[in-house]
Amino acid sequence: MSPCPVCGNEIVSNDATCKYCGEPLADEPAGSTPAIAHRIVNIEHGRPLVETALRKMESELARARSERVRVVTLIHGYGSSGKGGRIRTECRKVLDQMVRQKTIHNAIAGEEFKKRTGPGKALLQRFPDLGHDCVSDFSNPGVTIVVI
Repeated sequence: MSPCPVCGNEIVSNDATCKYCGEPLADEPAGSTPAIAHRIVNIEHGRPLVETALRKMESELARARSERVRVVTLIHGYGSSGKGGRIRTECRKVLDQMVRQKTIHNAIAGEEFKKRTGPGKALLQRFPDLGHDCVSDFSNPGVTIVVI
């Protein structure tokens, strides 16, 4: 048994993929970069227009995919109206569409991201280090956790 280089869970050394995070375990080709477990992307910084924030989100997710990032914490803010802002609403619509098109694996709303239940618990089983990296994301409606 040895730890998976991406998620750190113990795996059988002759397995082709990690049963927790799905990362291929074959020897990496020379010059390739290992997968990164987590990245934080702030699309609300500077108070952009909705269209600008969505373009930034899509480009950052494409970049994360190409760099083999497995999980992205997307900071879109909650909005000042008290009922959720337009960036948050439109961002989640696009993410839902990306899940249906299988462009991303999953999108977990921050308010649904809990340590001990539901999709948050399942994600933390796959990527245990997120429990330390994402402390402020638990039950936070201003973020969405994107699994690539």
